[in-house]
Amino acid sequence: MPPVQDQGYRLRKDNTALDHIPGSFGPPIVGHTISLVRDLHATIDRQYQQFGPVSRFGLAGFKGVLLLGPDLTQEVLMDPGRNYSAEMGYRRSLGRYYLGSLLLRDNDEHRFQRRMMQTAFKAEAMRQYISVMGPMLSEALEGWRKTPEMRCFPAIKKTLLDVAATIFVGMSPEGEEARKINRAFTDVANGMMGIITKELPGTRHAKAKKQERFLKAFFQKLIGQRRAGTGTDIFSHLCRERDESGEYFSDDDICVQMSFLLFAAHDTTTSALSHVLYYLGQNQAVQQRLRDEVMAFDKTLLDDSDLASMPLVECAVKEALRLHPSVMIMQRRTIGECELGGFAIPADTLLFLAPQHVHKMAEYWDQPEHFDIDRWRPPREEHKRHPASFVGFGGGAHKCIGMHFAMLQSKLFLHQFLRRYRFRLADNFSTKMQTVPLPKPVDNLPVVLEPLP
Repeated sequence: MPPVQDQGYRLRKDNTALDHIPGSFGPPIVGHTISLVRDLHATIDRQYQQFGPVSRFGLAGFKGVLLLGPDLTQEVLMDPGRNYSAEMGYRRSLGRYYLGSLLLRDNDEHRFQRRMMQTAFKAEAMRQYISVMGPMLSEALEGWRKTPEMRCFPAIKKTLLDVAATIFVGMSPEGEEARKINRAFTDVANGMMGIITKELPGTRHAKAKKQERFLKAFFQKLIGQRRAGTGTDIFSHLCRERDESGEYFSDDDICVQMSFLLFAAHDTTTSALSHVLYYLGQNQAVQQRLRDEVMAFDKTLLDDSDLASMPLVECAVKEALRLHPSVMIMQRRTIGECELGGFAIPADTLLFLAPQHVHKMAEYWDQPEHFDIDRWRPPREEHKRHPASFVGFGGGAHKCIGMHFAMLQSKLFLHQFLRRYRFRLADNFSTKMQTVPLPKPVDNLPVVLEPLP
């Protein structure tokens, strides 16, 4: 069992007595939510220009402190004094449906849970995933030839969910169960946008809670079977993993970790790849540079030794995450009183971090609004100007445990896609971007594919 920690901070309400800090919580009830949904970066930058790196800030149902710039971002994410609770920061948002998942654990409990999951992301396991993913992506992307004009976002989402069903759960991507799981994740994501948090019939929250229970029941009924089996999927790994005293991890822990892992894995990578294609579809020269890199492999399927030889593809994924990080607002809550940016921050105060704003600060990035893969390469290496100027995968103890999995999946996808198609954005594409609950092009990325011989 994990070490016992002081539970007191979990029982206290959020502190909102922040009159000593400049800023504004925004209009009553909704806060800055409407403005944020319309244009997240402009809303955050306006706050920064008016009030500086530390300011009062409010969203629907949340009042706290907005912290901007890489110095404050690094201080909170690294958390040397163990004073910033991820669990309490996300408890009333992600915690509505994923309470107990890895992201919503603190300190010793978080380390304990992270150890539970690390087996599924070790080198040997990753090699097995690559051998499964490659053929699946190849077959799916070959099928896109039938639809030369298509919306890429839903097509990528379906493809990656099919892969996740196989790699993460060890189930067939076809059939009624896969459809129900896809519907469940969609309803849960929509639930996070709901203002009503009581389980009233017909509300987004009620639908999301119903799907949360469905996912738990789905995983729970399979745990015994997976413990007795020899499956190589992530779910099977977690079911067979034991703690330091030789006990299996609890069914509840396994169910919530699997639900959150599936949600985070396919949605965030879908977002990143959609933005890569958005920029490559407008820049044929950069698109061709990446195609030349993937075509240099004289093989149709890659293995793990090939993935390190794709620097341009990796730069493109990171650049897309710089401009459109998959998590637009990170949250923490103070456990005890502290000082941040010269201001006294009381205990139990919500903290908001905005990765996209850090990623677009002209002090650290040249022409930050431009998609430029060479900023990551020698001699420029702009990401090295500050250790926290890029936090596309988070940072500190809560840095994304699946970041290497996400990168290898992105590389395998782009290898298969670019060697099959030259493409451009359709004439009617929109430049508008959705930022919450998941960053993506608002029009689902219409593209025109030109199959290559």
